[in-house]
Amino acid sequence: MPAVTVGDLAIFYRETGSGEPVLLLQGLGVDHRGWGLQVAALSPWFRCITPDNRDVGRSGRAAGPYTVADMAGDAAGLLDALGVAQAHVVGISLGGAVAQELALSRPERVRSLALIATYCSGDPRGTALFTGWRLMRERLSPEEYYRATYPWVFTVGDYLKPGFIEGMVERAATDPYLQEPEAWARQMAAATSFHSEDRLGRIAAPTLLLFGEADLLTPLRFARVMRERIPNAELVVIPEAGHGLIWSHAEVVNAALLGFLLRQRERQGG
Repeated sequence: MPAVTVGDLAIFYRETGSGEPVLLLQGLGVDHRGWGLQVAALSPWFRCITPDNRDVGRSGRAAGPYTVADMAGDAAGLLDALGVAQAHVVGISLGGAVAQELALSRPERVRSLALIATYCSGDPRGTALFTGWRLMRERLSPEEYYRATYPWVFTVGDYLKPGFIEGMVERAATDPYLQEPEAWARQMAAATSFHSEDRLGRIAAPTLLLFGEADLLTPLRFARVMRERIPNAELVVIPEAGHGLIWSHAEVVNAALLGFLLRQRERQGG
C-alpha cells in the first residue's frame, strides 16, 4: 500500500476504481479496510481513495495531542499529494467530523459531502462514554473490549443475524494493525473536542446525511440539527440501523450513497 508524507506523518491510503475521486474517511479506531463494502459498490463508477487516519492502521502515530482540524489537514495534504483538486468527501462518525472540517476550512476541495452516522459537537454524555471506553481499551483484551462495546454499535436486529456479531468481533480482535490504546485515546480526545454546530450554515457543498434510526452513539438529534443548519441538506434515515450501519445495512447504505454521488456527478457535469 502506498503512503504520502503530510507534515511529519506518513498517511497510508488505497485507491480503487477510476473516475471522479471520492475520499472516504473512517471513524474512531477504524482503518481504510472498514470501507470495503462501500468501495466494492462505488469503484465501478468512482475513484475511491481510502486513507488510514493518523494514529490508525499503517499511518504514522502522532507525537502528542491533536484536533479534528489537524486530521482535516491530513486529508487535504493527501489530496494535494495525489494531485486531486476537488473530491466528493464521505465520512462516518469521527470521519464525518473530519469531513465537515474539510468542507468548512477548504470548501474549494469538496465537490459534495456525505456524512454518515456522525455528529456536530462533543457533549458531556459522549465524553463520559468514550472515557469509559478508553479505560476498557487499557484494561481488557481486544476480544473483551469489542464484546463489551459492540452493543452500542450494533442493534438487537444485528445480534439476531447468525454469525454476524461473532464475525465482527473476530475480525476486530485479531486485526494485525489493531490500534494501540494510547493512539485510540488521542483520537478519542480529538473526537470529543470537535464542535461545528455554530458553523454548519457555512457548508456550501451539496450534502447527504445518512443515519441509522436506532443509532445509540450518534442519535438522530444530531441529524436534525445538521439538516436544519446545512443549506439544502438531504437526510436519509435507515430503519432499524445502528452506528455500524455501513456493515450491518451495507446494501441500503451503498444504494443511498451511490445514488447521491451519481446525482452530483450528473448535476455538476461530471
